[in-house]
Amino acid sequence: MSDDYNEDAPVVQTTHGKVRGILLKSLYDEQFYAFDGIPYAVPPLGTLRFKEPHDLKPWHGIRDCSKPLSKCLQVSTLTKEVEGSEDCLYLNISVKTLNGDPMPVMVYIHGGAFKGGDSSRRAWGPDYFMKENVVYISIGHRLGPLGFLSLNDPDLEVPGNAGLKDVILALRWIRANAANFNGDPERITIFGHSSGSMTVQLLLASPQSEGLFHRAILLAGFSMELNRLPQMEYRLAKHLGYEGDNVDSQVLEFLLKADPALIVSADFFTPLEKRQGHNMPFKPSIESYSTPNAVLLAEPIDLQRTTWSNRIPIILGANSGEGMSIFSFVKMNPSWLKEFQCNPERVLPWTLRNRCDPGQRRQLGQALIHHFCEAHGHELTVDHTNGLVELFTHGFVHAMDRLIQSRLTYGQAPTYLYRFDFDSPDFNFYRIRFMGKEQRGVGHVDELGYIFKLPATFKLDKSRPEFTAIRRLVAMFVQFAATSDPNAPLTKSLVDWKPVTRFGKRMVLNISEELKFIPQPEMPKLKFFDRLYEMAGVPLF
Repeated sequence: MSDDYNEDAPVVQTTHGKVRGILLKSLYDEQFYAFDGIPYAVPPLGTLRFKEPHDLKPWHGIRDCSKPLSKCLQVSTLTKEVEGSEDCLYLNISVKTLNGDPMPVMVYIHGGAFKGGDSSRRAWGPDYFMKENVVYISIGHRLGPLGFLSLNDPDLEVPGNAGLKDVILALRWIRANAANFNGDPERITIFGHSSGSMTVQLLLASPQSEGLFHRAILLAGFSMELNRLPQMEYRLAKHLGYEGDNVDSQVLEFLLKADPALIVSADFFTPLEKRQGHNMPFKPSIESYSTPNAVLLAEPIDLQRTTWSNRIPIILGANSGEGMSIFSFVKMNPSWLKEFQCNPERVLPWTLRNRCDPGQRRQLGQALIHHFCEAHGHELTVDHTNGLVELFTHGFVHAMDRLIQSRLTYGQAPTYLYRFDFDSPDFNFYRIRFMGKEQRGVGHVDELGYIFKLPATFKLDKSRPEFTAIRRLVAMFVQFAATSDPNAPLTKSLVDWKPVTRFGKRMVLNISEELKFIPQPEMPKLKFFDRLYEMAGVPLF
């Protein structure tokens, strides 16, 4: 095939059979090829529900991969309706050209609290990447109970983390097939956002993923401990009508017969648990017994110290207003502040809440509120909202800082730190959607509008600073994927982005209308979080 795009339905041979793609145009009129809905595993249906994924048998003929398939079964955050399918183990590939020198491969893992999200270009259009020399791939993986149900009985073969095992099997497929799509199998970068970033962190910690990728980018999602609640499986079954005892084999038998739509939509947290902030019953867990494909047999904090990935470079970062969702909570329900007044431990990171006794939790929560709001918990009013936003933003950044400290102590490869700080009046789509146009700032998910074409994205005049920010951010990520160094030709005359260092000032690339390499603004108050962990006797890294 030649590079002049005279082929509008290219066919590529993969390890499992031939796939036919489609020629598309990006938002800014760059042509590219898309291959959507390529299967990488046997559909996890029937008795395969909850089990680890199985490799696919090759197919005959040419498989049509010209449009995205179903997202994984979930409850829509917008409509609250169940949508998607249990048959969802597919990946999507977009590439500018199928000829020429092999290009770096960037593999995206979407966010959505481990229970929602869509891997396809319907949600996250790769349009901006198609200006660059890169192969872009996204992975659909099981979510919620279908992806993270975990049972202790080894005979049942449901140790947990099926959703993570989906991603690992997909990465094996990508490694074997990258060259068929003009990708370089020795330059694979995984990147993810929010819970997708946490997935990247867990893959960095797991011995199971060694050799499947060579660099990683973590966007705004970190946790050194899993903090999963016990007996979620039994409670799910009881909620759906199970009347037996908490016996794994009987619980599984019941759940295998249950309607999958009812399984993913089951809402069994008590009002008290919801007020405490519980919203993810099913998420990655420590597997209770070892299997050949076990992903996590210890906490991430422990695995991180000796992991293979301490030898590969990473980029990580967060937004300057990650805690801004507090604004929408308080706006919708001013009595929400009463929760902090009555239960100051609500402001603590989950790890501290789970590892302290009730008296210590209360004491540490009150200290944190006083530090950021200069008030005691019972004195909180709407006037303290900005202080709470700052508190939760710092808590978020501190979770990231713990991973940085671990990398600096145990790692041998560069760690690049960014802070996304572009406060656009009309292009920070998540802030606008949840807080309205009058609210300013850079909240959780706002950076993704500068990396992907979202459903709300509109074409920018190329003179706008937002367009420049998109070009720079994507160029730096692709340069990192290509060379392990994010200083791209487009940006290196503007700023020298250096890795973090163990000693001296913590420096960060601040990404706004300008790129600036500055001392990390949150650093002084992160020390207070360090002290809380010390008081609780919980190791930081």
